[in-house]
Amino acid sequence: MSGEQQHNRVGDQSVNSTSVSLDSTSPDSVMELQLSDLTIRAGEKTLLNEVSETISAGKITVIVGPSGAGKSVLLRTLAGLIPKNSGSLQWEGDIFLNGSEKQNLPAPGNVGVVFQQYALFDELSSEANVQFAIDHRSNLDSPPSLTAKQWLSELGVPERVAVGHLSGGQKQRLAIARTLSASPRVIFYDEPTSGLDAASGNRVAELIRETHRSHQRTSVIVTHDYGTLLPIADDVLLFDARAKTLERIPSEQWAVVHEKMRSCSSPTKTPNPSAVDSVKDRCDQFLIKTGSVLLATARLPLDSVPRFPRWKWGFRFTGHYLNLIAGPSAWVYLMIAGLIIGFTSTYFTFRFLPFRLYTQPLLIDELLSSVGFALYRILVPILATILIAARCGAAVTADVGVKTYGGQSDAMKTLGLQPTTYMLTPIVIAFIIATPLLEWIALNVAELTSLVTFLSSHPEMGPHFWSQHFHSRLSVSTPTSFMQLGWQWVLLKNMLCGIGTAAIGYHQGIQPKASANDVSKSITSTVLWATLYVLAIHFTVALIEF
Repeated sequence: MSGEQQHNRVGDQSVNSTSVSLDSTSPDSVMELQLSDLTIRAGEKTLLNEVSETISAGKITVIVGPSGAGKSVLLRTLAGLIPKNSGSLQWEGDIFLNGSEKQNLPAPGNVGVVFQQYALFDELSSEANVQFAIDHRSNLDSPPSLTAKQWLSELGVPERVAVGHLSGGQKQRLAIARTLSASPRVIFYDEPTSGLDAASGNRVAELIRETHRSHQRTSVIVTHDYGTLLPIADDVLLFDARAKTLERIPSEQWAVVHEKMRSCSSPTKTPNPSAVDSVKDRCDQFLIKTGSVLLATARLPLDSVPRFPRWKWGFRFTGHYLNLIAGPSAWVYLMIAGLIIGFTSTYFTFRFLPFRLYTQPLLIDELLSSVGFALYRILVPILATILIAARCGAAVTADVGVKTYGGQSDAMKTLGLQPTTYMLTPIVIAFIIATPLLEWIALNVAELTSLVTFLSSHPEMGPHFWSQHFHSRLSVSTPTSFMQLGWQWVLLKNMLCGIGTAAIGYHQGIQPKASANDVSKSITSTVLWATLYVLAIHFTVALIEF
């Protein structure tokens, strides 16, 4: 057997059915899920109409239906990921848990979701993914039933393999381990066998059954793969797209559920909109996006205030974004920019001076002071913040966009966390730290390049002459003073540009993403709007500064 085969076999081993039960005897842990007059609409289309149904406590309930019926929307609604009035998606009615006492379901700690795309944090290790859920359980008064290492061992997830390098089966196991470790009362599985072959699908089904036996919870599986998942079901509900209901299927009819799925499939009609309707829709989308941007801008000071439930995770995510924004590649990027602008500003100032053989000896000190002033107060701040807005803003949007598309932001919500907590706030903090730092790097390289360029054409002048006149309009008292004149304006421009770029990058990334193409579009939008914003800030501040 090859090493790779051994690795996959170890990663996909079956779950130990004799593992420790997760509060299985607690009456509050096993609760039934009740839907009362639930109506779900997607735009003008009604997906479910006044559905009342009970999902049995402590059982595996499989909800089957044809593709496109709205099963994923139903799951997101039940999991509390869709507010009652969420733009084009709206729902009415009540969803609650019924055990020793009734509890609203869309609340922190009540639900866990094993997402179709796993929604794992690639920047964290497998152990850290599980520990994140343990540290954000709704009830921290009682100790966790298992440690993160024990969860990984029980589910057969290798500890020393990066999350991005795990196989599909191992990622599925890690996603289940993370979900269970948060001690939810109801666990939702979103198309757990989607895209898998028959053998892999059967292994996933067996994994779900074994973990359900070991850790009794109310489990709900939403799928169109009835053939693989019906054998592990206790109850089956059919999502009838025609009748807009959830129909309970008796066990004796499970063998013919495929016929019922065909009969309940509603043909999709896509009308061709008129030109007027298309223009109207685009205007509506523009107004909605503009309104959301204005609202997000107004809320930015409040949303950016550090309110980390766990400070160690706040520092960890801040470190992640600080490395993303101001990592080694950003240093090289800004150093190259400083080198270019330091050379061009000095070389071309002296090279193309009119009548330079006569005027340069008379103006050389003034020229050096002008170059120093321009680099420090104008050229480097503008160039550096534009490059930061483009490069770092795009990097942040890509990171947040992937988390939105991959479900990591939704995974945070199931733990009772808003994405702003560990995403927006760390991003703003990282930009506040990184923007002045990166500009300082660019400025120092620009100054050094200016010195080298000047001495290469005026070796007789010496570095002392260059430093004395280069800093003459910047130094408070002497060329060696720590603070230079106008540093408040430079810092103000850095802060405004950094905070604005952070807000634009986050806002573009956190918008709903239906495809990878949406992530790409959001990156392009960030580069455009962030650079325009930076130019507007420099123009406005320059009018006041000078």
